[in-house]
Amino acid sequence: MSANITLAGESQIALKQSQKKPLIISTFIFANVPGLDPVAPIDRSAGKPPAAQIVHVYSIPAKNAGYVNPNQVVYSAQLGSDIGDWDFNWVGLEDEDGILFAASSVPLQQKRKNIPPLQIGNNVTRNFLVAFDGAQELTNVTIDAATWQHDFTVRLAGIDERERHSNRDVFGRACFFGNALQLQKVDGVYSLSPGRAYIEGIRLEPANALPITPPTLPAVVWLDVALERQLNDKVATFQVVYGLEKADYVDSAGTQHYCVAVARINSPELIEDLRNVAPRSVQPITGPLIEYFAARDGDYAKLRARGTTKEDVKLGNLPNAKSDDPATNSSEILATTAALNKVQQQTADSLTGMVAAFSMSWPPTGWLKCNGAAVSRTAYARLFAWLGTHYGPGDGSTTFNLPDLRGVFVRGWDDGRGMDPDHGFGTFQDTLIQSHTHGASATAVGDHVHGAWTDAQGEHQHPAWTDTQGAHQHTAPRAQNNNVGGGSPNFTTANLQNGTTAPTDWAGAHAHNIGMGSAGAHGHNVGIGGGGNHTHAITVAAAGGAETRPRNVSLLFCIKY
Repeated sequence: MSANITLAGESQIALKQSQKKPLIISTFIFANVPGLDPVAPIDRSAGKPPAAQIVHVYSIPAKNAGYVNPNQVVYSAQLGSDIGDWDFNWVGLEDEDGILFAASSVPLQQKRKNIPPLQIGNNVTRNFLVAFDGAQELTNVTIDAATWQHDFTVRLAGIDERERHSNRDVFGRACFFGNALQLQKVDGVYSLSPGRAYIEGIRLEPANALPITPPTLPAVVWLDVALERQLNDKVATFQVVYGLEKADYVDSAGTQHYCVAVARINSPELIEDLRNVAPRSVQPITGPLIEYFAARDGDYAKLRARGTTKEDVKLGNLPNAKSDDPATNSSEILATTAALNKVQQQTADSLTGMVAAFSMSWPPTGWLKCNGAAVSRTAYARLFAWLGTHYGPGDGSTTFNLPDLRGVFVRGWDDGRGMDPDHGFGTFQDTLIQSHTHGASATAVGDHVHGAWTDAQGEHQHPAWTDTQGAHQHTAPRAQNNNVGGGSPNFTTANLQNGTTAPTDWAGAHAHNIGMGSAGAHGHNVGIGGGGNHTHAITVAAAGGAETRPRNVSLLFCIKY
């Protein structure tokens, strides 16, 4: 284990001293730090562990701070069995300013909550001793820490006496197992044999033979037995004493002594055994008394039905005894109704609140339907103690609601795993479909055309032309007169009369222009056959029915009360 005041804690001491203000240590912090070496030195410059590693925070009551001396103060955290469950391997002290003042590492410890009958909880106490000059004055601690150190001497003494009395009730004034503490003489030497014995409920078990030397003969050998205080414990002690009569007594230290005779030496060769042992005809005690008594046989006058045994009446298969212990596994013991009831109660208690699915439409005995019904808090008190009003308060006073699992799937609580973090314990969660995509396609509509047009151009002309012909002559056909309309005045009658073409004058290189009239402002319409008023349909394949569900079978969910 490693513990130190942190560097921040040292700075806080100096600061508070300079400000003449008290240093108030207010909080214990418990954390589970992965990979922490409990014997490695504490990193005094480190701060608190991350919040995810802190498992518990304990506010220190004023009465849990005490001084040992002016330079030492101690703080105590007392965690009862109502706190848990968590593990820790790091403990820190924090002051009221939120400064980590001191830290300690320990081997991994468990803190468990008491949850009858399923789990036995534990109590944990952790003390932090802080030492620096003027610690008591600076921390304003005024309670003497000695008040915490309870003296359990009286308490333990009472426990010792109760145990002694219990043994006394079982073993009587004196009980010797076998030849334990029997006086014997071997090769002229007297000794007491090793073994186990109970004297006035005090257990003795010397491991080796104890040589003795009687002062004179004849002599009576006594055991002087006591529970003696040794340091912080009480232990069984005994000594051998001699005398004709020895009575119990209390010594000067107040310790009670018990004296029991074990032998009388009448002569060197005649030793009388005075131990309280079974008769020689009976087997000596060698183990637990219950086994010893069970093994004894014979006729006991005060035994009920002393003349009848199983063998006498030919009922050898009957058990030997009855028992209220539900844990026994002996075929020789008959369990009683009390034992069976206890087993049933233990089983029922451990199953209370359990939800199970049944393949019938009605709840079996000891179960209720998980249908959200309001049921009596008194009639089902054990179930109410576990569920409370988590699934509904009922009428608020005399009833409470059961969970309603009709028509829904049961899902494991996330409990910190992170797969379903927003789903609270025992709460309803509605239907949800995970985000995904679907394929789609458009149907064909057949061959068709779409309307088209041109824009209007306004009033305009369309020019036209002929190509240039070059220098040439124009000939004219022969005529019967010389009056050629539109002809050249150079035509002669002779030329016309000889029946040949007659050349005209050279016209020179020229073009023949063609003119076109204006069409006015107009547009040129383009006509395309219509495809009709229509749309292109898109088909998306259907995915399921009215709800989302896996393949399933419906059963009746019930809860154990």
